[in-house]
Amino acid sequence: MDRIKGIKASYLSSGLTDVQIQAIADISEIVEAGDMQEIVTEADDAIDIYLLLDGNVRVTTVNGDPIARLQSGAIIGEIALFEGSERSATVVSDGPSRLVRIPAHKFNRLMDEQPEIGIVVLRNIGKTLCARLRSSNVQLEAVLATLPY
Repeated sequence: MDRIKGIKASYLSSGLTDVQIQAIADISEIVEAGDMQEIVTEADDAIDIYLLLDGNVRVTTVNGDPIARLQSGAIIGEIALFEGSERSATVVSDGPSRLVRIPAHKFNRLMDEQPEIGIVVLRNIGKTLCARLRSSNVQLEAVLATLPY
């Protein structure tokens, strides 16, 4: 999959025009990752956002405990747009992978210059993060239900 098709298929760009998607593609680059290659490392500075075009990745804690497995279309590191702080997990390629790397500072500048892009992208991220939080709450409730009082 090429960069534009990948960005267009991601939840980040839902509601953006082709011209707006091209503006995001213009500040991005393709990155290749080999099997078991770290894409992001827990505690490193969160300075890039990644879109997984092809392949699979594993999200793990610093101890190597699995958190998630992600497939093509997944976004990695979108919290960097908000915080720019440290990575909260390590992401490792599970076989060869191709990703789009978008530097957060360039993405933030683009959203400042074209606020209509920023509104749509941030709304899309917000919806996704809310869905993840709801899912985590359900999982936590299930674990707590098994504990004796």
